[in-house]
Amino acid sequence: MDNEMMFKSKQMVYEAMKGLKAYPHHSFSDHVGRALRRLVGKKVVARDRLGWPSALLAHGLMAYYRNNIYSELSLDIKNALVRYYKRFIKSRQKLNYLDTCLAGFSLMDIYQITADDRYKAVLDRMARFLKEHIVDEEGSLLYRPADNMHIYADMVGLICPFLCRYGKTYDDSGSISLAVKQLLNFNANGMDERSGLPYHGYEYKSHIRHGIIGWGRACGWLMMGMVESLIYLDPQSAEYEKIKQNFRHLVDKVETYQREDGMFTWQLSAKDGPIDTSATAMILYAIARGIEHEILIPIHRSRMVRGKDALLAAVTNEGKLFDALDVVRKFGVYAQTYDAYPWSLGPALALFSVNIKEMPE
Repeated sequence: MDNEMMFKSKQMVYEAMKGLKAYPHHSFSDHVGRALRRLVGKKVVARDRLGWPSALLAHGLMAYYRNNIYSELSLDIKNALVRYYKRFIKSRQKLNYLDTCLAGFSLMDIYQITADDRYKAVLDRMARFLKEHIVDEEGSLLYRPADNMHIYADMVGLICPFLCRYGKTYDDSGSISLAVKQLLNFNANGMDERSGLPYHGYEYKSHIRHGIIGWGRACGWLMMGMVESLIYLDPQSAEYEKIKQNFRHLVDKVETYQREDGMFTWQLSAKDGPIDTSATAMILYAIARGIEHEILIPIHRSRMVRGKDALLAAVTNEGKLFDALDVVRKFGVYAQTYDAYPWSLGPALALFSVNIKEMPE
């Protein structure tokens, strides 16, 4: 790491730990909305203490920890993550959503570091929850119990890496099979044939595709899910080879939409539209991991580095990364609000922590 990368990465670690401590944060309007739902007798689900925004922060922190094990921040990071997971255990909260299981990926590291069996119990609960979750006729997990019609690209990145890592670590073929099904099914049903880019998702049974083609964060979720799963799959299996080729094909297509400054926009084909640092960070992290594990050839390195440098320049001296698209609540609704969010900070911190040696292209 050069001096700027070291300084800004440390500031990002502080910002991520602060965000992890404050999660879940809800605005006044959120509190009012929940109170009104209770008043009219509607069900109010407990706040998710391991939601995907905080899980992305945990993922970034753990990536930094693994690659900077002797840093003066390593103990602080470990303690922050332990507190985060202990709060969940103490709350005795049920697993309500698929995206909660993203937190299982970094929880596996915490269990390996601490050997605390309470963490293993949570990991087992997550794997069981996913394997018992409602699926469509092809075995694809339906994103929300209340919305049993749709399969989202997000889901591939949210759950498949955890399932593959859990399955390999604990010799659970059922978890691996479930992940492989998600990866192959989305590629078969959720992609646009002409552009090679994903839709946001598709409809159960009819396979009608929804959302825009090439939403930046959908590409990021899909690419992260594919590459992190490949790292734990058996490289001799036919499924590995198929997913690897799908990943390489998607990387090739996505890279054609990278701007000259190294960034990606919120919708990849809208190159003159607003940049999205969250999509950029996710996409580049997936490419960096692919190069690191020799899933991708080194020719992709120069584009990745160009984008990485652009992201680093965008990080403030306080460790914030602005220009990230706001949360998307459903197909076709992409509010053009940009700010500094966990979903830009976490993946960018993870990206800056990937250590790729100089290799000839």
